[in-house]
Parts: sequence; C-alpha cells; structure tokens
Amino acid sequence: MIYLIIAIAIFTTELVIKNKIEKTKKMNEEEEILDGKIIVTRYHNKGAMLNFLEKNTQIVIFISGLLLGSLLFLFGMLIPKKDNKVLKFALALLIGGASSNVYDRIRRGYVVDYFSFHWLKDVVFNIADLFVMVGSVLVGICLFFKKK
Repeated sequence: MIYLIIAIAIFTTELVIKNKIEKTKKMNEEEEILDGKIIVTRYHNKGAMLNFLEKNTQIVIFISGLLLGSLLFLFGMLIPKKDNKVLKFALALLIGGASSNVYDRIRRGYVVDYFSFHWLKDVVFNIADLFVMVGSVLVGICLFFKKK
C-alpha cells in the first residue's frame, strides 16, 4: 500500500507544481533560486527526453503509454509478494514520475518542464524526470544484484 501512496504522491505533487508553473511563469522566463544553482523556467517539451521525436507526438504518447502500462503490470504482479521492497520502491518512483509525464502528453500535448541546474542550463527538467531517473537506476541495481 505504501508504494501506491508514493506513486500517487509523486503524480499529485507534480500536477500541482506544473499547474502553478503554467499559471505563474512566462515561457522561457528564468528565475534563479538557491544562489543561482537552480534556474526555474517554463518550458514545453513536445517530444521524449531532450525533445526527441518532438514532431511525432502521437508516437511518443503511444510508446510512453505502452511503457507505463508495462510498469503498472509488473508493479501489480510484485505488490502481493512480501519481498522485493527496493524494487517495489523503485517501480513506485518510476510509475509516479512516468504517469505525470504521460498525463501531460495526453492532456496538454506537451510535458511541462520547469527547472535546470546552473551548470547544465540548456537542459530543462521536471521533478517527475528525476524520479524516473532514480527509479531506473534502482531497478538496474536490483536486477544487477538479483539472487540467482
């Protein structure tokens, strides 16, 4: 149950943040926070990571939905089992982040990205992207150290 709550909390938090960014920030307007280490900006990503396939949004929606569906299926298979806590946690992070971005693609036609790091200024993220990255790394670690 806790893993489902984590995924829902990520999705809901991102929805609130993205709606606020959409309402309060102008496109590409930059605001530095944390002594300039993080730059908050409003950016619309119509493709996958780094705008890959931005001209083929329907393909991106289809592939994203298919991958999210696969994650949900795997998550549903693992939830009743008593072990695999780290893998369940990793999947909850992945599902929370991925569902937020898939929702954006379907509902808005683009994903709302809103921050970058000062040292990586040209790449704009959202928190869902970070959860997808962390979840992916954890899944990789779980698979690498899987008991035989």
